[in-house]
Amino acid sequence: MTINFNFLVVVLGAILSQGIFASILLGASKTNTVANRFLGALVLVFSLWLCDSFFSLAGIYGQNPNYYFLPIYFSLSFGPLVYFYTRALVVKGFVFSKKDLWHFVPAFLQFILYVVLRLGTYEQRRWFWLEIHEPFTYDLEFNLSLVSLVIYLVFAKKLLNRYQDWIKNEYSEISKINLRWLRILFVGLIVLSVLWLGEAFLRTFYNYFPDTVFMAIPMGVLVLVMAGGGLLQQRILGRFAEKKMPRSGKDQPFDKKLLEKIESQMQSEKYYLDSELTLNLFAERIGENKRAVSNCINNGLKVPFIDFVNQYRVQEFKSLVAQKGSNKMSLLGLAYESGFNSKSTFNRVFKKMTGQNPSQFQKPD
Repeated sequence: MTINFNFLVVVLGAILSQGIFASILLGASKTNTVANRFLGALVLVFSLWLCDSFFSLAGIYGQNPNYYFLPIYFSLSFGPLVYFYTRALVVKGFVFSKKDLWHFVPAFLQFILYVVLRLGTYEQRRWFWLEIHEPFTYDLEFNLSLVSLVIYLVFAKKLLNRYQDWIKNEYSEISKINLRWLRILFVGLIVLSVLWLGEAFLRTFYNYFPDTVFMAIPMGVLVLVMAGGGLLQQRILGRFAEKKMPRSGKDQPFDKKLLEKIESQMQSEKYYLDSELTLNLFAERIGENKRAVSNCINNGLKVPFIDFVNQYRVQEFKSLVAQKGSNKMSLLGLAYESGFNSKSTFNRVFKKMTGQNPSQFQKPD
């Protein structure tokens, strides 16, 4: 068999080899084990899907039609794998249960179909292609895979949003909780979904089938992003996750006396100077129930815990700057004295709460 080498074939071949190798590394990872196994599986099924484009561009299908219907299509697993990867990252102690297997039933049936076809004769596969797959199931499989990916992506994004709300109500400093990798992954999947939708539209309404590279190139780029991002950022979220992430109780009654105590204690005891202050630690220090404290801050002040603490830190910074002799310290040094422990966090929070950059804040002579 002769492979028609050209630039695209070489690029796809490199992506496939890198993707399969990365999926093995992710599956064998000892950090974030469950999450990385889902990501490794996602990288693998994307890579296998790209094999179809590789075989087509390399002329393999043309030389040996028997390669058609290889069991390499798991597109109905794209969505569930994205969702469970996200869930395994942000939910502490997540365990994949037997009931979760139902999410992968469509992908399993998809796999069984291709295995059965592969075990049949070439004449049987050709009949299936001409009589069933090309006129009916080809577009059905393509469109259902897109719908599945979009639905699970929506649920994964909602889960991530809940997690982001949760950490803002649990911690007063979240610079170490880097969610950038998941955001990049979601953006990449959204772009892919839009391109996928465009191709589905052209197929359905114009009977136009774009060239193989239309989806192969962006999918290949996404494989590299998933492989590289997953391997480089395996330790981002694990220790910050929690099994239960209750939604903040909005518009619920709160104890006004407790709220007064919360504000008074924060001001007088200056708990905000502790850069590692958490909601749980603060509630313990003032001797109150954590949920009640959270409810007072969220519903009484209409802010998450992190903003509640940071407003005291900003005021402390302003007070320090206004004092004589403050010019002996840098603005960043004063920020650290105020309870901040990250330059980027300090700059962002100060700008958000005052509308000014810290550098615009003048020290006294």
